[in-house]
Amino acid sequence: MNRFLIKLNRILCYVLLPLFIAIMITGYTNTGHFTFLNRGIANTLHSVWLNIAFLVLFTVHSLIGIRLALIRNKATNKILDMILIVTGIIFISGFTYFAFRAG
Repeated sequence: MNRFLIKLNRILCYVLLPLFIAIMITGYTNTGHFTFLNRGIANTLHSVWLNIAFLVLFTVHSLIGIRLALIRNKATNKILDMILIVTGIIFISGFTYFAFRAG
């Protein structure tokens, strides 16, 4: 299980990097610095779709990192696992709701 979490966390890092670059490009397109992408498409991508993907992946990445830190410190407990899962679900669902509402 430990090795799986480490590999998943590393894969999430590699996915988050181009996603962050795409968020930066669409943000600069919104301000008019880049012109190779339509502003309407860039705005929709930036304010809704890329943000939700980044939010979900970054939350999972962070919670896996917290879980691995708890394992290193020998603080493994089912209650802590449930707290992390519930926190992740609340965080993702709450901010996804706001992202869809704003977009």
